[in-house]
Amino acid sequence: MASGKQILLSLLSEYSQKMTASNQIKKVTERIKSGLLLHGSTANFMWKTVEQLAWVQQAPNIELGDNEVKEQGLGLKDANLLLSDLFGLITESEGIPENIKEMYPEITPEAYQAGTHIIWSLLKALEWSKTYEGVENSGQLDINEKERLLNRYEQKLVEYRNDPEDFS
Repeated sequence: MASGKQILLSLLSEYSQKMTASNQIKKVTERIKSGLLLHGSTANFMWKTVEQLAWVQQAPNIELGDNEVKEQGLGLKDANLLLSDLFGLITESEGIPENIKEMYPEITPEAYQAGTHIIWSLLKALEWSKTYEGVENSGQLDINEKERLLNRYEQKLVEYRNDPEDFS
């Protein structure tokens, strides 16, 4: 039996690695909303929550006549705002919010910044971007290349830990 998490992750993986045709946006939106419900909850608040979402597409320079879709991802439907962009705006302040400082007094500004950047990076990974279209190969992953790159970066992590100033 498939779990809600597996279903949601498979949908996000599928849609984040290739552009969705405009005529399929509504279907993708409904599938992701269903995946979120399967994974998260079917409590009353969650139904209202997923209704605020959509698989949105952005063409950032439409005012200048550039209407080519540049990004697609999970966002707020009425504002056509990607969740990664929303989160980026929320975290623009460099300070640690008071409620977090109170709950986790040991958190340093560096750790808070690192945590928020990782969350933003994860949100960006759930989006399709024209910029990365060429390397994402419509979701086809070369397993040998994956392992080669992972091994190399595991080595680079060791090098970084040994000498953070010169690890290249």
